[in-house]
Amino acid sequence: MHIVRASATVLLLLLVALAACSAPASMTSPDAPVVAAIIVKPRIATSDSAAVLKPIRAALGQTAGVRYVRPMAGDAHIVHLTAPAQRSEVPQLIERLKASGAFQYVELDSMMKIQ
Repeated sequence: MHIVRASATVLLLLLVALAACSAPASMTSPDAPVVAAIIVKPRIATSDSAAVLKPIRAALGQTAGVRYVRPMAGDAHIVHLTAPAQRSEVPQLIERLKASGAFQYVELDSMMKIQ
């Protein structure tokens, strides 16, 4: 009886582990490390975060680590690029987003200085 219960427990744990491993890669963990913050302005104005992320994932791939942060004035949005992206890849990722044609502009979110 104890062997059957132990086997059932092991089987259950294996199923849970398998389910966790087979989760869609496009789901970004809320605690994934932020690589960069970018500002995007879609060509078609929207306040829907999913509508902002869809062309980003189309341009970067479904496994891209992206997380919507918040809207900005002027129909722009802040999005975090997260792991598995690397900081060294950010310029190329921004260029891919610009080349997609889905955005009026894509910029790195950084402090601007008056000169």
